[in-house]
Amino acid sequence: MTINLNLLATLALATALFFVGQLIVARSTLLQRYSIPVPVVGGFLFAVALALAGLVTPVQFTMNESLKDPLLLAFFATLGLGADVRSLARGGRKLAILLVLFVLLMVIQNAIGITMARLLDLHPLVGLLAGSISLTGGHGTAAAYATSFSATRNLQGAMELGMAAATAGLILGSLLSGPVAERLMKRARARASSASGQAVTPETTPENPFVMPITTEQLLFVLLVCLACIGVAHHVHGLMQGTGILLPDFLWALLIGMVVRNLATVFKIEGINDRAAQAVGGVSLSLFLIMALMSMRILDLATLAGPMLLIIVVNALLAAAFAYFITGRVMGNDYDAAVVAGGHVAASLATTAVAMSVMQTLTQRHGPAPFAFLLIPIVGAFFADIANAVVLQVYFALPGLGF
Repeated sequence: MTINLNLLATLALATALFFVGQLIVARSTLLQRYSIPVPVVGGFLFAVALALAGLVTPVQFTMNESLKDPLLLAFFATLGLGADVRSLARGGRKLAILLVLFVLLMVIQNAIGITMARLLDLHPLVGLLAGSISLTGGHGTAAAYATSFSATRNLQGAMELGMAAATAGLILGSLLSGPVAERLMKRARARASSASGQAVTPETTPENPFVMPITTEQLLFVLLVCLACIGVAHHVHGLMQGTGILLPDFLWALLIGMVVRNLATVFKIEGINDRAAQAVGGVSLSLFLIMALMSMRILDLATLAGPMLLIIVVNALLAAAFAYFITGRVMGNDYDAAVVAGGHVAASLATTAVAMSVMQTLTQRHGPAPFAFLLIPIVGAFFADIANAVVLQVYFALPGLGF
């Protein structure tokens, strides 16, 4: 049986899955306690249901994914529209520290991958595929390196292994990042309580019955600015392709959004409503994540041999422990550090978009953390990709890898 969804049907299904996920999270104390994002629940359950159906009867599922990239670009554009450069400048030191932590975790991921691959009698390149290539790099990086491994080292099934490894990382990153952040918040509250001698309760924003609603004009204006940022991002991305500056287009959308926001502040131009920008960004990110997860081929994980899956699980647990014991402490051991640590886990195992969704869920429960929303996308989406390429080149130079 073949199921082909057009654009309208894909959008309708993704929206319905959001509410399914919301219903499940609302009824699950466990999911709420560990801040598992609603889009992750809805999209992942659909992927599992489709996989189970495929075991009973041959099912081929395709959907129209033409909205995925624009939705991701729109989210990062709204993120930029809410960013104040002055706050990022104040955090320049922590940005550098976070990049060092990302690099250190990449080095450890690959060291574990190669070591376990040799112990399990696998090719060391399989260990790298189960390391930072697929985990920090994601599906795109895994596909690029898998093609190279197949051509230069004749590594059979490299593409399938890379895609399955990235998918496993996406799932584990979505599930582990929230619990790590929640435990760090609990530890930070305990430290604050011990220092003050009083119990510290989570800060909550009091409800204001007189908050003005978001108007249609405000939403449409934010949407117009987002579309303009996306258009400029595409243009700049095309211009930069021959210069060696390989910024992904969604990061250009973020940077252009930041420029627009801060120029508007300098020239005292009003019109960009923060709540409207958050609404547009929230809808865009939720739909993007659901579409990304619902199209996952869970059965492809069966191509992961047991040994390689073991490497990925070990690396995932290591990333969670690294963020809990190191990232949280180094970044300040407070609430903001807890949110950053949760984003670090997700970005190092899944994608920056998953990291943003997890942090969004955390801040909806516990309060704003604007610093984390500036650090994680810039380090996780831009600097980490460049650093990952450098780290991998060092590993490729090791004896026995054939490069």
